[in-house]
Amino acid sequence: MTDFIPSQKYDAAAADYFQQAKAAFKRGELDHAEELCLRSAKIYEEAENDEVAKVYSKLGAISYWRGDLSAAEQWYWKSIKIDEGNKNYRSTAATYHALSSAFFSREDYTTAEKWLRKSISISERYGDELVASPCYHQLGTIAYKREDLDAAEGWYQKSIAIDERHGKEHGAAKTYNNLSAVANARGDFESAEQWLWKSIEIKERLGDLCGVAASYSQLGIVAYSHDNFAAAQKWYLKSLEIEEKLGNKRSMVYTCFGLCTNAQDQGDDEAAEQWMRRGLEICRQEGKPNEVITLGRRAEEALRFEFAERLYRESLEIAKECENEPAEASSYRRLGHLAVQQRDLEASKDWFRKALGVYQKRGDMDSAAKCCLSLGNLCLSKTPDNKIDFAAAQQWFRKSLELNPNATWRERIVLYARPWRYRLRSLLARLGR
Repeated sequence: MTDFIPSQKYDAAAADYFQQAKAAFKRGELDHAEELCLRSAKIYEEAENDEVAKVYSKLGAISYWRGDLSAAEQWYWKSIKIDEGNKNYRSTAATYHALSSAFFSREDYTTAEKWLRKSISISERYGDELVASPCYHQLGTIAYKREDLDAAEGWYQKSIAIDERHGKEHGAAKTYNNLSAVANARGDFESAEQWLWKSIEIKERLGDLCGVAASYSQLGIVAYSHDNFAAAQKWYLKSLEIEEKLGNKRSMVYTCFGLCTNAQDQGDDEAAEQWMRRGLEICRQEGKPNEVITLGRRAEEALRFEFAERLYRESLEIAKECENEPAEASSYRRLGHLAVQQRDLEASKDWFRKALGVYQKRGDMDSAAKCCLSLGNLCLSKTPDNKIDFAAAQQWFRKSLELNPNATWRERIVLYARPWRYRLRSLLARLGR
């Protein structure tokens, strides 16, 4: 009995640290949240208390929001291992969903979908469809990214049906925003607005001002999509007004950039520059380079390559200022991908080499291997200014495999064979002249 009392005391201390960590995380204080989680984890580990799985999952979320996807993945797997061993199926399913987000952020939609389906399978097997609902929502977003609008709509409706069946109005209201995006992509602007007003009505009734602001911002996007710039500005400003009152810096950044692109398309370069600088200043003050990277990707998807390059260079500068190495490496990689689209292969190689250096320094060998793979593919690309370099390609592919000891035999064969396939294709092209 005397041994039990101290153990109980330590477990209470660990739980208290974890509660404080969750509160810090909610406030966006990631460093403090991580410090508290690590204290909690240490106590639980020493006591061999499996409650540590919850702490590992939260550490995964902290790493995810920092943009350190490799670390997030490692923490999530530690959590899953314990929960699976204890047959804690609800937590296991929830963590598989969180794990999928790391791959979604890497644009590895195939792997993200794999873990979402795993989460759904566990949830449905044990009759816990509320855990499955956000997975269906995310599958809808993957389908939307793949431009499969019918599939996206189907997944979103499945998520909504579960939420509505359980009286989860707030969850349904969030997904109404996504159905609006599907309708907007189809050019059905009237339906897009109807979904948003339905979402706003619920969120206002529930007192979710942050959600209301997000829906107003999306009304701005819908108006912008059919060139109603005045309406777009009206809704963006209404969203920004709420966000400022709430102090929601992250949302303010996205709304500022919505106002920036809206001004750009009206030829008002001065206003566009002012909105962009305001958004960047928030990111710099808050130390949030990943938000700028996300905006750069949006600009890239809209084929605004010069704007995207400027944003990636800004994200790189902010990442260096706040010593955020994952964001620094991500900025290098995005600049590398952008240079490929602009057919500047030498610049692309330089960016990927810089990203490789940061990943190796951090010990993120998975991301380092992917950089080597990109460099190998670049060596096999031909432009008027660049010849194919088979030897260099082979070296990069070998290095990729060295850094990725878990590569399957199929992946190894494909990479070893790729330069030879290009050699054969080059030879046949010369013989056919």
